[in-house]
Amino acid sequence: MLRTLKTTSNQQQGAAMIFMLLIVVLGAASLLIHSLNQLTLKINRDQKTTKALSLAKMALIGDSVSQMPVNSAGYLRLPDLGFTIGMIPAEGSAAPNFTGNNKDYSVIGKLPWRTLGLEPLQDGQGECLWYVVSGHFKNTPSTNTLNWDTPGQINLVDADGNIIANNLAALIVATGPALDGQNRTQADPAYAQCSGNYDARNYLDPYVLSNTATEPTNYFSGSLNNRVTTNTFNSLIAIGGSAHNNDRFLLITPNEIFRMVMRRADFSAQVSSLLNDVYFQSVTIAGNKGTDNVNCNLLDAVNRYFCKNWIEMLLLTQLPTPAPVSIDGALTVNCSRVVIFGGMKNTTQLRLSASDKTSPANYLEGVNLVAFATPVALASHFAGTSAFNAKHPSSDVISCLS
Repeated sequence: MLRTLKTTSNQQQGAAMIFMLLIVVLGAASLLIHSLNQLTLKINRDQKTTKALSLAKMALIGDSVSQMPVNSAGYLRLPDLGFTIGMIPAEGSAAPNFTGNNKDYSVIGKLPWRTLGLEPLQDGQGECLWYVVSGHFKNTPSTNTLNWDTPGQINLVDADGNIIANNLAALIVATGPALDGQNRTQADPAYAQCSGNYDARNYLDPYVLSNTATEPTNYFSGSLNNRVTTNTFNSLIAIGGSAHNNDRFLLITPNEIFRMVMRRADFSAQVSSLLNDVYFQSVTIAGNKGTDNVNCNLLDAVNRYFCKNWIEMLLLTQLPTPAPVSIDGALTVNCSRVVIFGGMKNTTQLRLSASDKTSPANYLEGVNLVAFATPVALASHFAGTSAFNAKHPSSDVISCLS
């Protein structure tokens, strides 16, 4: 009888232990399932954010590259600032020119999805995307000269302040959930699809002013809604990496824009039209590149605006005596002058400073660099192509002026 009671007691203890073990296993499984669900949710949110950022980038570049005529290609729209012409509240449209929008000042706002022909693009947290455009690349007011050598004015840095990318044309921003008391209350019934408001500080980080002493702000303090820079210097934007910053970015470089612009058939045609303008036959040659006296306003109407943006590529010289030059591998008739479109810089050329841009060596290569001088060339040995080719963007394009 005693043995039977002991056996029963042992069985009960064993059952209790199994039950407790089962509870532990089920609890661990529940935690694992919860963790997996959270991970899946995070992955899905990240994927949604990545897709939205990519679509926005393609739309912005496509819109910039397709502007007509080709003279206008390369400019980016202003962001959506919550109003249209007449300051009427509206969302999704690129802002018109506005007070404080000085030339070459960068601007931040929401992605102008309606203007780009898109539905509202949202990140994984359901927030509509934001957008920072460099002052040199915005379409209004436009900068003095825009071409593939024009630097953007946005630098992307990491949490330690190290530059990841500089001279960017634009940034697309996924702001993520609100942090540190950011207020995203809907400011107007017109903002029904993206909701919220247009104060950049309520979306881009950090919000708490005490944190800005150690972290760069991803908005432009000192302006209405923190949306416009106060000068033309490069602005630092920090990628998320702290408890006070969860912003995600996708960058747009000048090269990404102009690698597409140069592929337009009318870009090559416009380069040829510019080089063949009769104005270059009579203008007085001056300066290191021979173009100091060139006044783009005096060119043919179809070439004037293109000249203003691309005059930096032009070099002009007089030949010592009329002589043929080589174009597309064949000798021309006698030329009295040559005008050259220097093309995109190669890996050894530098075109950042004003001094860089006065040096023929930063535009010409080979025999053209050896022969070029102003106002009269050192020799008549010039060679190049008759038309710009996007497959060989650094090649010199030459026009013979008889």
